[in-house]
Amino acid sequence: MNEFRAKYPLAVLEHLLAVYGWNGAVFYDIGCAFNMIARNSALGPMIHALNLCLMVGAFHSHAHNCKCQLDWHLLYVHGTSHTEGEGCEHIFLASNMLAQNTRHSSKFHRQQAIKQHFAFWNADKYAALGNFLWNHYSSARSAIHTLTAKLDILKLQFQLTDADFERFHEQECSYLTNFKALPVQDQVLIKYIHALDELVDKKQVPCFYYLHHLTSF
Repeated sequence: MNEFRAKYPLAVLEHLLAVYGWNGAVFYDIGCAFNMIARNSALGPMIHALNLCLMVGAFHSHAHNCKCQLDWHLLYVHGTSHTEGEGCEHIFLASNMLAQNTRHSSKFHRQQAIKQHFAFWNADKYAALGNFLWNHYSSARSAIHTLTAKLDILKLQFQLTDADFERFHEQECSYLTNFKALPVQDQVLIKYIHALDELVDKKQVPCFYYLHHLTSF
């Protein structure tokens, strides 16, 4: 992302910081790269003072490499709970039908349809907000109760502590950071598979020509 394009997400970020303040979290498709841009910008001191945390949503994280996921995936960030960080995608999904309905509309009617859609969408979401909060609260309590019990069983079975999970994460990060080349054994196995593929290809060539000549008669 160049400096010219970065001004748009930076403007959005400044507004979010002004509205929500302390201990905020922002999910961004390229939050890993944008984090450095934001902290080196004029917003850097505000981001640091308000303890803003940038992350990559669960859907887009899988397009990033393993090391990036360990650093920026919300699975490894405390306080993210059950959120997947893809709120915009839910909105896009709800508005997809507008495309085919307004494809041949005039500019006025297209904008009118979009405005009406989001007005009704917002009203529906606001009306269901109480149930939304209660259902998610109940789900979170149930998950904490169930998963904590299962985790305690696994910790007892494998003689693990909470510190071990943190250590496993640090070890994986360290391994990927220092990873330069595949182990020799893995390189040999890969070359062996490639050799087998080449052998199969070469064995298939005469067969192909033989079938070709047979069908040409």
